[in-house]
Amino acid sequence: MDETPLIQQYMQLRSEFMGYLYAMTRDAELAEEVYQNAAVVVIQKADQSETIHNFRAWAKEVVRRQALHAIRAREASAKYGRAMAPELLEAVSEAFMHDTSEDSVVRDEAGALRKCLDGLPEEKRELVALRYECSSSFDEISQHTGSTPVAVQRALSRIRKLLHGCVQRRMQLEETAS
Repeated sequence: MDETPLIQQYMQLRSEFMGYLYAMTRDAELAEEVYQNAAVVVIQKADQSETIHNFRAWAKEVVRRQALHAIRAREASAKYGRAMAPELLEAVSEAFMHDTSEDSVVRDEAGALRKCLDGLPEEKRELVALRYECSSSFDEISQHTGSTPVAVQRALSRIRKLLHGCVQRRMQLEETAS
């Protein structure tokens, strides 16, 4: 296997994967989001000691699966209407947070995510809120922030990576404390 770190190998194949994703999704914004989600999987795999003998084939399969998941989610969203209102989502989250049945990984992760979000600078929290609470497009967010849609995509990608790392660290700390 090539000794280049996995994420670097993944980035070197960006144009190939983006073309593949656009052909699958016919939506540049969705293709970019899928590409970034697949990058998270690659980063997680990099932390494991397993070797990947054919990185390109493995990464293409990761990209394909992420695309299929996104396409199914988009179709379900179109079939069942818009996403849940933020107020309802918050109510459901609160119900899970106050559930005293047995320890829930989902509840623990939601709490860790909430703490990580609270730790973000205001401008980063605003980007997250615009994208995931208000379902704003990259174009809409870029108009609001005065930046380009590509800059918004990259900023959100970096924020997701920060949040993922933060949640993982918090979960590990809670696990070792237990």
